[in-house]
Formats: sequence, structure tokens, C-alpha cells
Amino acid sequence: MNVPDAIREALRCLDITNPITDCDHLSGGCIHDVRRIQFTDRDSLVAKSSNRAEGIAQLRSEQDGLAALSRIAEQALVVPEVVGFHQTKSGAVLLMEYLTPGMAGHESWEVFGRSLACLHEVRVGERYGFQEDNFIGGTHQRNDWHDDWVDFNRNCRFQPQISLAQSRGHVSSSQGARLDQLLQSLSEFLPAGPRPSLLHGDLWSGNIMSLSDGRMAIIDPACSIGDGWADIAMMQLFGGVPTACIESYATARTDDSEVPSERLAVYQLYHLLNHVNLFGTSYLGRSMQMVEALLRA
Repeated sequence: MNVPDAIREALRCLDITNPITDCDHLSGGCIHDVRRIQFTDRDSLVAKSSNRAEGIAQLRSEQDGLAALSRIAEQALVVPEVVGFHQTKSGAVLLMEYLTPGMAGHESWEVFGRSLACLHEVRVGERYGFQEDNFIGGTHQRNDWHDDWVDFNRNCRFQPQISLAQSRGHVSSSQGARLDQLLQSLSEFLPAGPRPSLLHGDLWSGNIMSLSDGRMAIIDPACSIGDGWADIAMMQLFGGVPTACIESYATARTDDSEVPSERLAVYQLYHLLNHVNLFGTSYLGRSMQMVEALLRA
């Protein structure tokens, strides 16, 4: 049985000495090495590890995001418990509880929508940002504190993505000009002061996990404090989330319950630009179509 030395060392340093029976790779490990560790006499754990400097920072950010979510998530919305984080000069390992997957039914998705709305209702201050910068996929994500949501999106979301795309030659000068024009018009699409909510930040269907007990879990966060509709935008961007879930979320909100289509498009554009920077120009056409549609609006 091949258990990486880094995982063995992390378990030892966290005083987990139970005999290991299996160490299987799990899906979703495109950035980090992800494994399920099974033991003879304790519940399984998930071990995510990296030996890259940036990967270590990403795992530390994931730990902090999970901790932030777990502090305020209600019981119906499961956040995997962090068992420990071990870092050495050459790498790091994040250990979490293993959640048994299952199949989500219609009711489970409706409950998830309501639970997410409850998460977004919790008061988390009056400013937008986060306690630290983190990562959206493999891209550095700024989270400087702002009093104005439009300024936060301009300075911490769009400008860094646009600058990165330009530096990599993904965006032409004419496309850059249209993106800059949209940046100057953000206040036409985004409110300056939406209710600050703790966001998962990367809530596509692959980061929503159906569990064997019928509940739903959220994994791999890129947290910040902002407009709760930003999470819904990501849920809708690539599909996989039933309409009933979105409707349940909107109904459960105590304010701003009408789905704001143009605002969602702005939030989706941020993720599309990030995909341009992560995966190349195959996402650029869709990004610019969205830019033109917003400017026409």
C-alpha cells in the first residue's frame, strides 16, 4: 500500500496512529493530490497535499475558508470538518473528515437552496473583502476590504483578471478597451451596498456534494464577504444545479428576492475571465459576448 511520506508524517504529527488499510485517489485532484485514507478503527479521512509553494498557500486558504463557513453554516448545510493542517519546508497536507457521497433528490436541492439563503442571512459585518487573499482555482484572488461593493469588484475582482489576461496575451487591445468600458459602468449593474454575506466563492456544481444521508455539503471554498447572489451566479454558470434549488434560494431570502439577471451576468463574467486565465482563450468568446450584452443593456 502506497501512502505518501508526507501524509504519514502529517498523521504522525497530529497523533493519528491508527493502522491504515487503504489510500485511494479521489476525483477532483486536478490541483492537489487528493486521497481517502481508511483505517481499521476510525472513520476515513481526506488528505489533500501539495509540494508547491503556491499549492501550500492554496491549502492554507482552503482551511481558513472551511473554518469560516463551518462557524455559521446550519446543520442542513454540511461543511467538512478540518482535522488538521501540517506544513513542512517542502509541502503541506490538509486533513479533513471524509463525507460519504450519495444521490441528491428534488427535496435535497430545495433544502440546500434554503440553507444557502440562511447562510447568506447571517450578519458578518458591514464591509466587503476577507481576512486574507486566497485563490479562485489556481488564480490569486485579492480580498482587500472595501466599503463599496462596486469598488471591491472593480479593484479586487475584474481588474486583476483583466490585467492577467492582457499580460498573457489572451486579450486584444480592442477587447481590453471594451472590458475597461464595462469596468467604468459597473455601478449600473451592481449595487454599492448589498447585504454583506459570507460567500463560498466558487460554488459550481462540482463543489456541491450530495451525501448518503440526504444532506448536501459544500467543499473547496474561495471565501469572501459580498453579495449572496454571487454564489448563485456561479451555480448557474456551468449547469448541474436544478432550477428548483435557485427558486428555493430566492424564496427564502428576506430581501432582494427577485433574481437579478444583469447582476448575475457580471458575477459570471468574473469566473469566465478566470477560466480564460486558467485554461486559455476557449472561454474568451463567451466572455466577450457577455461583455457586449451588458454594454448594450
